[in-house]
Amino acid sequence: MNKELLNQLEYFKRVNIPKYIEANIQSIALKHLDLADMGKLRDRMEGELYYSRLRNDIFSEYAFEKLIGLRKFDWEKREKKNYIRKKYNFENKKLNLVLFMGDSLPKFSAEHVGNCIFIHVNADSRVLVSGLATKSTIDKMAIEQDSKIIELNDFKSLFEFNSMEDLVQKMD
Repeated sequence: MNKELLNQLEYFKRVNIPKYIEANIQSIALKHLDLADMGKLRDRMEGELYYSRLRNDIFSEYAFEKLIGLRKFDWEKREKKNYIRKKYNFENKKLNLVLFMGDSLPKFSAEHVGNCIFIHVNADSRVLVSGLATKSTIDKMAIEQDSKIIELNDFKSLFEFNSMEDLVQKMD
């Protein structure tokens, strides 16, 4: 994990992902790739990459929804092979999830992201969920960094939230 991120763990909420979630993701990946078992998936490089991306994407979505108590996770939508996560919409305010992994810090386009939450997925099924970056905060970062592509390295400036209502209230 990135040293800058390690020094800022206090600004994240940790969500542990239950083991059964990974089993569900494996089942979905096998269905999408039309394979019989995980051994066959691991034999194919593109299969392993597909599974890894799917796992990280579902982990991030599951952790966020669990954290805010949104609803029971919708596995049916994830079984659709061409599923693309849309922005969350709360009271006509849109929210993006920005996923990052490994030693990297999140990089994103200020033009394509409004309100957002950054999510770090660890290999050991732990997910770290940041505070809220509002659109005005992102615009300010773009001006400070003099760039439309932003690398976030200061998570303490994000807004902490404790519930969906609290989150919506703080969004632009």
